[in-house]
Amino acid sequence: MAKQNKSLQIRDFILTRIRNGAWITGQKIPSEAELMSLFSASRMTVHRAVKELAAEGHLLRERGRGTFVAKRIPRSELLTVRDIVVEIKERGGTYYNEVKHVGYANQSARLSHVFGGVPIASIAHSIIVHYENGEPLQLENRWVDLNMVPGYLTVDFTTCSPSRYLSQEAPLQKAEHELTAALPNQEQQNFLEIRAGDPCLLLKRKTWSGDRLVSYAELLYPASRYSFGGVFTPGT
Repeated sequence: MAKQNKSLQIRDFILTRIRNGAWITGQKIPSEAELMSLFSASRMTVHRAVKELAAEGHLLRERGRGTFVAKRIPRSELLTVRDIVVEIKERGGTYYNEVKHVGYANQSARLSHVFGGVPIASIAHSIIVHYENGEPLQLENRWVDLNMVPGYLTVDFTTCSPSRYLSQEAPLQKAEHELTAALPNQEQQNFLEIRAGDPCLLLKRKTWSGDRLVSYAELLYPASRYSFGGVFTPGT
């Protein structure tokens, strides 16, 4: 029990300094030998605490160099629909975006399947890259039924995100999510400033207002910069 308590003490010591900003991303933390001395703990106890924190993504261990505070990867609740702007600002991040395209959608069998009988001439398409602290976090490809939100093509998306605008014009009634792993094509690599072969997370989202599908979005995230999670409580 004593060893377990020491291990928890070491974890709390490290996590507290990361969370309160005393140790910043990329900063080297005390060596295992220093932690052994500080807590009068065995090497095994210290090693276990550090190894667990590294596995959880809080620390980065580099052979021959030491252990460093890892870059924190933002996490989103999978079953919620949140504005990326609000999400970034709540984390204390700096947000801006680049609008790559706003116009009418091109004909495709996929869109015909998604939107059913809606004519392609009534579907808008936007491409926006969302940045957090100067780094691309999300590539948003979105298609919208203009019968439901006729003003979509006139919106200045540098000041109002698509998510915010749609929530105002066609309040959300239902959402459907599909999360998959994806490898980016060349254009996506350029937009997200990543290399060929860098894994991504692709969230496909459909949203309805009333009984009408309003929007279909493909949201692409570099896996090294973002994660999804959720909590399930039996009986709820």
